Amino acid sequence: MKSCAIGLATVLGLSGAAMAQEPFRIGFLSTMSGVQSILGQDQRHGFDLAIEQLGGKIGGLPVQVVEADDKFSPADAVQQLSRLLDREKIQVITGLVASNVLMAVAKPALARGALLISANAGPSPLAGAGCNRNLFVMSFQNDQWSTGIGKYLTDKGYKRVYFMGMNFQAGWDHTKAAIRNYGGEKVAEVYTPPDQLDFSAELSQIRAAKPDAVYSFYVGGSAIAFVKQYAQAKLGIPLVGPTGLSEPPLFEAQGDAAIGLILGTHWSAALDNPANKKFVDGFVAKYGRLPSETAANGYDDALLLDAAVKDAGGKTTPDALRESLRKVKYQSIRGDWHFNKNQFPIQNIYMEEVVKNADGKLATKFLGVAAKDVGDPYVGECKMTD
Repeated sequence: MKSCAIGLATVLGLSGAAMAQEPFRIGFLSTMSGVQSILGQDQRHGFDLAIEQLGGKIGGLPVQVVEADDKFSPADAVQQLSRLLDREKIQVITGLVASNVLMAVAKPALARGALLISANAGPSPLAGAGCNRNLFVMSFQNDQWSTGIGKYLTDKGYKRVYFMGMNFQAGWDHTKAAIRNYGGEKVAEVYTPPDQLDFSAELSQIRAAKPDAVYSFYVGGSAIAFVKQYAQAKLGIPLVGPTGLSEPPLFEAQGDAAIGLILGTHWSAALDNPANKKFVDGFVAKYGRLPSETAANGYDDALLLDAAVKDAGGKTTPDALRESLRKVKYQSIRGDWHFNKNQFPIQNIYMEEVVKNADGKLATKFLGVAAKDVGDPYVGECKMTD
């Protein structure tokens, strides 16, 4: 755990009057260690890059980011939440890369009046009856990617599809959404433990079932293991899933096993707008590779916060930021999107394919829009107060 003051040198160089300005202190609760640590680390890379490009400030205020590592564990997340709220006295918390973590911290954080801005996790229970005026999910609702993927599987004419995912909230949401939006036969619906790295038994079952395609939701270290073992099994069956299944931070470890994977996402490096170009170019220059979806969410999260603080006239209380977030406009790297009444996004879903470029490096090829202006199926259950 660490407290990191971004742009400290800039703050020290300010005039005496400006130095008196209190920093905007943000809690960044995410998965920074363990098998799934690539998620939180890349999310933080994107967040930090945006703040760097904003001159070390958010909304014109010097910013201090207090990091907390949830270790992909709900129990650890609750402990870290207590540290942020009680010891650090922080009331605005972002990051929140994992759905199991957001589910664990939402109730205690919201009961204390904290403002939660998820820059990745979008679990279904919090989009419906569990929605709350102090919870904003700026990234996606878990079902959204797989809404587009289910439509893709149908449009491709796959008559029989085998579905599998990780056995926690995000895995259930993503996988069930793909099934719900798929028009063919569901061969199987299988969930595996979040820390499982050996998929030999599951791959044997897929071989025996002989589906036309396989849908899978895996992320981080689990995605590396699954994709490599899937390729080694030489099933000859198309593999489709959300973007976390294979993305730039995983390319080196997955190697050629990732080639040909079809991925659904709410953001692409190929999106042609000035904000996205600045992000992608800046990320490549700083980190030497293309950004991931979690890095994109972290970056866009900082831009959203910057616009909200400005709109609130520099006020950073949960009440002030809540009102600004509901109405604020900014140049998102995703292009046009907006919050639904449950404070989850409405946005396009895209499809990509993992390919090998002429330079021998893996990249994603943009295939097009799978579904436009996708909301989530739970918004009708949200009875937002205030």
